[in-house]
Amino acid sequence: MKTGIFQPLKNKSYRSLFGAQIFSDLGNWLDFVTLQVIVAYHWQLGETAIAAVIIVMALPWVVIGPFASVFVDRLPKKAIMTGCLITRIFFVAGLYFAPNLYVLLLFVFLKGTVAAIYDPARQSSIRMTVPEEDLAQAVTLSQLSVNTMKIAGPALGGALIALFGVRSPFIFEAAGFFIAVLFLLGLPALKTENLVANGTKDKKQEAGYWQELREGLRHISSAKLLRVSIVISAIAFFIIFLYDGLFVFIAQDLGFSKGNFGILISAVGLGSVTGSLLLGKWTSWKEKPVQLMAGSSVFSGFLIISIGLGGIGIADFPNIIWIAGAFLLGSLGSGESIPYGFLLQSETPKQMMGRVSAAATSIQTFSMLVAPAAGAFIAELIGVPAVLIGAGSATCLLGIIVLSLVAKKLSTAGAVKEAGPEAS
Repeated sequence: MKTGIFQPLKNKSYRSLFGAQIFSDLGNWLDFVTLQVIVAYHWQLGETAIAAVIIVMALPWVVIGPFASVFVDRLPKKAIMTGCLITRIFFVAGLYFAPNLYVLLLFVFLKGTVAAIYDPARQSSIRMTVPEEDLAQAVTLSQLSVNTMKIAGPALGGALIALFGVRSPFIFEAAGFFIAVLFLLGLPALKTENLVANGTKDKKQEAGYWQELREGLRHISSAKLLRVSIVISAIAFFIIFLYDGLFVFIAQDLGFSKGNFGILISAVGLGSVTGSLLLGKWTSWKEKPVQLMAGSSVFSGFLIISIGLGGIGIADFPNIIWIAGAFLLGSLGSGESIPYGFLLQSETPKQMMGRVSAAATSIQTFSMLVAPAAGAFIAELIGVPAVLIGAGSATCLLGIIVLSLVAKKLSTAGAVKEAGPEAS
C-alpha cells in the first residue's frame, strides 16, 4: 500500500526534481534579507527603495510569467529548468557586483523573470514524473520545500552576512543553483511531445501563440474546481498581505519586543511546515480539497480577529498563547495552499500546465502587490488593529460563503439523486 508523504521520493525522476527544487527555493529566499540589508544599511536608503526592491521582485510573475508560459508548454521542461538555473547564476553575480540601486533593481527583475519561467516548467514536470496516486504527496512535498526555505533562507542569509559580510549570501546562492543543476542531470528528458496523442502534435505546433495563451485562460474559466480554488487563493493572498506588513506593529501592541518578535514569525513558519507534514501523511482531504481550503479560512479568520482584538486590549493573553496562535495560523495556511496546489495539478491537462500555473500565479501575485499599499492606507484611517479585525472577518466570511455554496450544491445533487429518473 502506497502511503506517506515521502512516497514520491521513491521515484528517481521526482527525486531529482525535488532535489533541484530545494536548492532553487533556497536561492529564492537566501538573498531576501541580503537585498534589504544592502539597500537599508549599506547604502542607507529609505523605505521607498525597499518597497521598490519588493515590487520589482514580484513584477515578473505578473507581467512576464503568463506570456512566457506558452513557450514553457511547447519546449522540453528539463532544458528550460536547466537553462533558467544557469542563467540565474549569472544574474546573482550581477547582484553581487551591483554598484547602486538601479543596477540592483535591473538584476532583481532579471532574476525574477527567470524564476517566473522556471516555476511553470517545474509544475509541469511534477505531472510528468509522478503517478496520479502519488500526486497529493508530491504537491505537499513541493509546498513543504517552499515553506521550509521561507524560514531557512532568510535565517541562513542573516547568519552568512554576520559571518562573511553583506554580499556573501550571493556566493552561496549561486552555489545552490549550481547544485540544483546537478540534480536536474538525473532527470530524464521531459518532452511535450510525449504528452499528446498521435496527430495532436502537428496541430499544436500550428496553433498560434495567442490561441495557446487563450486556451490556458479558457481552461481556468471552464474547470470549476480549479477556478474556485484560484479565486479563494487570490482573495486569501490579498487579505494576508493586507495586514502582513503591519504585523510588526500589532506585535508591539501584544507586548512583543524586538528580541522576541522573531519568535512569533518563526512560529508561523514552523506551523506551515508542520501543517504540510500532517497533510502529506493523511491525504483523505484530496477528496474534498475546496472544503478544506474554506474550513481553514474560517478558523484562520477567527485567529486573525483575535490578534486584532489583542491589539486593542480586548483579548489579553501571555506571549506563549500568541506564539501558539501564530503556529496554528501557519498550520491553517497549509490547509489552504496545499489543496490549491493539488487542484492546480489534478484539474489541469499536462500539456497546459505551464500556461495555467503561470496565469494562476500571476493573479495571486497581483493580489500580493496591491494589498500592502491598501493595508497601509486603511491602517492610517482606522488603525492597525482594526485592519486585522476587518481582514479576519473577511477571511471568515470567505470560508463561510464557500462552505455554504458547497453545501447547497451537495443538497441539490442529493435531491436530484433521490428523485431519480422521474426528475428528468
